[in-house]
Amino acid sequence: MASPGPTCQLVGTIKGIGQQPILFQYRYQGQEHTDTVRAVHDQFRYTAHPSDDGTIDLIIDRSQWTSFWYEPGKVLVSGSSSTPHQLTFTGTPNNEVHTQYRRQIEWPYYATVQKALAAGQSTLPLRQQRVRQSLQFVEQHLASQASTDILLWQTRYDETQAETYRRLLARMPKAQQESVQGREIAKRLVILRNMPVVGKVATNFTMPDTAGVATSLASFRGRYVLLDFWGHWCGPCLRVMPQLSALHQQYGQRVAFVGVAAESARDKPLWLRAIRQHHAGWAQLSELAGDESPVLTQYNITAFPTYLLLNPQGVVLARTSDVEQLTQALAALPKP
Repeated sequence: MASPGPTCQLVGTIKGIGQQPILFQYRYQGQEHTDTVRAVHDQFRYTAHPSDDGTIDLIIDRSQWTSFWYEPGKVLVSGSSSTPHQLTFTGTPNNEVHTQYRRQIEWPYYATVQKALAAGQSTLPLRQQRVRQSLQFVEQHLASQASTDILLWQTRYDETQAETYRRLLARMPKAQQESVQGREIAKRLVILRNMPVVGKVATNFTMPDTAGVATSLASFRGRYVLLDFWGHWCGPCLRVMPQLSALHQQYGQRVAFVGVAAESARDKPLWLRAIRQHHAGWAQLSELAGDESPVLTQYNITAFPTYLLLNPQGVVLARTSDVEQLTQALAALPKP
């Protein structure tokens, strides 16, 4: 596939990669593509192809990959194979900005999160700080296409900043507003405007339970309801299952616990096994639609776990990803 106009040349040195193959994955004209380049003595060269959204994934380890921007010119890649998510990309404008963002905000954030998790501390304040820092960074780099991508990711992290997202997008150049990321941000703003948040009635939905029986949210009307959005693949979800189970024992007579799992059809056996292993003995539902779940999209579920506590009229009393905040919300319910 020929690249029109000036090419994007990657010249890389990745310590420890030796002769290992490097994968480059991208979507072009709606089709997924993968190119493979083999390193020689920790070094490689790659002529990149354009992608629909301007980004290309560089994969050494599928559990820790990174991405760069397709831009005409020479992109210098450096780093270590032991930290493949921390490769640096320099030499072209968007790659310079994105590398600055990663060094300044993203990498320190992940390091502090790991420390907080090891200490058993809540990561919520760290996530909130990251959003604030990211939005300040975007505002300082409004003319960079990389900022459009950063802003898109923020719309998935924090639903409370919708007006700030709208304002920042409006100040970006028209080309960025009309880019893949810009159009996706516009869609996200609609979702954020309509999603169930505290004070709103949660939209009714119907989906199958573990036996395939259709169950609607409306069937729980008249009771307090806790919606637990989770998945068998979600480490943080599984780690707090003992706490959730204890809350179910404490409040299960007054509050209907309802698990809503983001699962694919092929992973149904793993979902059922996780329910058994973690003694999640309350209503468990899933569309088995994976990332294409209409309910997860409509409810704007982008973090797992996410908890929604509803009153008997279906109004959202609390929305959080923090089990400690959930515990406090349950404790604040009127006494029977």
